[in-house]
Amino acid sequence: MMTERCKGIGHGIVVFGAVLVFFFAVGTAGAGVVMEDPMNFGISLGDEEDRSDLEICPEGSSVIGMFLHSWKKGDYRAMYDLVDDASKEGYAPEQAEFDFRMLPFEEYRISSVSRAGDDFEFILSSGDWKYGDKDITKMIISGKTFRIIMPTKHSPFKRSAEDYF
Repeated sequence: MMTERCKGIGHGIVVFGAVLVFFFAVGTAGAGVVMEDPMNFGISLGDEEDRSDLEICPEGSSVIGMFLHSWKKGDYRAMYDLVDDASKEGYAPEQAEFDFRMLPFEEYRISSVSRAGDDFEFILSSGDWKYGDKDITKMIISGKTFRIIMPTKHSPFKRSAEDYF
């Protein structure tokens, strides 16, 4: 009697395992084609939809890439050179260098791109939600010059609505 019951339980476990394997295989069938980034919200180069986001303003993507690279190297003059001329008015390179030095470096990546009138808004993110160090900010690229528009005199990043005032 006990042996019959053990056989039934063993058979049930095997069937349950086979069903799990089947659903796992079906669920991951497309995983190699499209990479998802559910909690980081960063653009993955394997994701077709996100790549088209970058194509909205490839010049701006390039400028932001150069800005982040210069920031990482500590090349504050190169960072200043990427700022739009209108934002440079009354903003000396020495002051910009001082301000850029005060910004703690972050490994940002482009999360999304959208058009905002004549300009482009780039949402940048760094860190990870699961580690509690997620940071999201915005940079604005001029649609005319493809240079960085400074929302404040001291930072190229827009963090909230009050940064515009």
